[in-house]
Amino acid sequence: MQEEREGRGELKKYQKVKAYLYERIMDGSYVPERPLPPERELAASLGVNRMTLRRAVEELSYDGYLIRKKGSGTYLTSEKVRKDELIAEKGAEEQQAFRLISCALCRERGYGSRMLELSEDSEEGYWRIRRSRYLNHLPFAYEDIYLRERFFPAVDVSYYAVGLHRMVQEKGGELHPLRQQQVEALLCLKTTGKILNVREGSPILQIKTWFYRARDEEPMLFCRSYHPGDSYTFRSRKIVIK
Repeated sequence: MQEEREGRGELKKYQKVKAYLYERIMDGSYVPERPLPPERELAASLGVNRMTLRRAVEELSYDGYLIRKKGSGTYLTSEKVRKDELIAEKGAEEQQAFRLISCALCRERGYGSRMLELSEDSEEGYWRIRRSRYLNHLPFAYEDIYLRERFFPAVDVSYYAVGLHRMVQEKGGELHPLRQQQVEALLCLKTTGKILNVREGSPILQIKTWFYRARDEEPMLFCRSYHPGDSYTFRSRKIVIK
């Protein structure tokens, strides 16, 4: 996992890059059929480093304007994908239904421990919750959630129908967490297709979300979620550390 954790000066620079790219999107400089210029070329033309550009592109991705296609590049999204925003959170939670698939405390080292940055020799475990989310009786998300045992020592049924923000704030005790997200277009696998009620091989969105404790940027929660690419509207609350 690559991170860009900027100071205030760098944050202002990335916001300027994001604003510039947004203007190019609005004025028709980018079209869905053609990828954006390569990262190295675009960063050089804007006079910024690649990490600053990457952060701006990621912000526009989870705002719903850009999408990264594996092995192909970054593209402007079509109108059917560019809805309010891409992440369903607390605002619409009361309208949703949740179905638990599994919940377990894990200690093996693998994908989950890497995403939570747990060392190989650490004895700390992590909880893994797998669930699907429904709106108007239709599945719109399959979530694979990993919680560090250090911050969430005991997970029970009260976690199963709580959004990620509330989980970190109310269960983890971190009122103003840092958050990072990555959005990528994938083709749906068979198991995921059964959960989301979409055909194997259909386009879906994968959204990876990390929550960090603000004072030391310790990872608290990681979630990879999968969404049908054309059937939902989401809203996002962004936590800003002042």
